[in-house]
Amino acid sequence: MNKPRLKPTKEDEKVLFSLGEMSAVLWNKLNYIRRQAFFEGRFDWKEGVDELYNEFKRILGSSTAQQIIKKNNEAWRSFFALLRLKRRGELPPHVRKVSPPRYWKDRLTGKRKLMTVVRNDCYRTEEVGNKKWLIFRGLKIRITGEIKWIGKLGRLEILYDDLTGRWYAYQSVEANQPSAKCHHS
Repeated sequence: MNKPRLKPTKEDEKVLFSLGEMSAVLWNKLNYIRRQAFFEGRFDWKEGVDELYNEFKRILGSSTAQQIIKKNNEAWRSFFALLRLKRRGELPPHVRKVSPPRYWKDRLTGKRKLMTVVRNDCYRTEEVGNKKWLIFRGLKIRITGEIKWIGKLGRLEILYDDLTGRWYAYQSVEANQPSAKCHHS
């Protein structure tokens, strides 16, 4: 996993805030439907998905809307897998409580967690001189930090850190070994 820091311009940051906000709205709406269905004992994977996808593909783009729905599916599958382990008494010792996926918001402040998900074929990184750039959705944002892993790119998750006021990208990479630039102690 590569974790570069994004250094957006003021204009780019407005786009990132909007993307993060609308991504959280999609996640939270889908999660609300699924939580209600789960607690009513009638969970259905398809409930609300087409309607939300059609509503948000115009706002976020179809690939981003798909990726957020996919990430929500993964969270729910993980929850159901943990429930099965709990029923069999096989929960790992570090898991104390099994809860449905949470909303993308801070429970204390109520503010939305700003993040978005970019499909692996919808972004790229580029190095020009000694500067690195993240390119997606018509944006070209400067990134800093080491790109430790080189290989087949996975999805990119862009997250705003409320505490530091900084943007980070979490890039999954299918790699056999760290890049040659990586130094091990």
